[in-house]
Amino acid sequence: MNLRNSVLSGIFAASIALSGASALADEATPAATPAEDATAAVPVTVSPKAIKTADGDFVGYATMWEDEAGVHIVIKSSGDAVLAPGEHGVHIHETGVCDDESAFDSAGGHFNPSDEAHGDANADPSHGGDLGNMTVADDGSFEHKVVVSKITLQPDEANSLNDADGSAIVIHAGEDDLATDPSGESGDREACGVIFAPIEDSGTPVATPAN
Repeated sequence: MNLRNSVLSGIFAASIALSGASALADEATPAATPAEDATAAVPVTVSPKAIKTADGDFVGYATMWEDEAGVHIVIKSSGDAVLAPGEHGVHIHETGVCDDESAFDSAGGHFNPSDEAHGDANADPSHGGDLGNMTVADDGSFEHKVVVSKITLQPDEANSLNDADGSAIVIHAGEDDLATDPSGESGDREACGVIFAPIEDSGTPVATPAN
């Protein structure tokens, strides 16, 4: 009888020890992050977009990515000096067409899904496409950085640059006064770059993936 009690006591003690070890392991292991949270943390990016004048001169390029803060936009000059030194208004326009024969009128008006008055980037009020002024140095170089919270790169959203008409970035010849509708008296459209081209409705049915 004593031997049986001793065996049972040993099994009970071992069970308690294993339970304690399991609890410690659970505490040491971080909880799994849901898949959707991991996806949301991954920034959305678009490839660098070339910006050219109506004469075809390469001005620079725009790089964009999106995270929780909004859409980050960096507009940087190329090696050659093309734009005149000083302040130049920069805007995102509502159509992704940069037709040099139309002096870039093909890009349409400012991207403004909320139908607000013109202003500075993220001001209240302001267009979603208002990016403020960028400064061109005496040697023609520039780097303009802005984070815009009123737009998105994600498709199927009312404020998306990636919509049926696409979108373009336009650099103007003069300074934007950040107040006057529709474009702050910033002068001619001096350079343009397509961000997203319009989605063409070809009428071709979507192919069904093979099983």
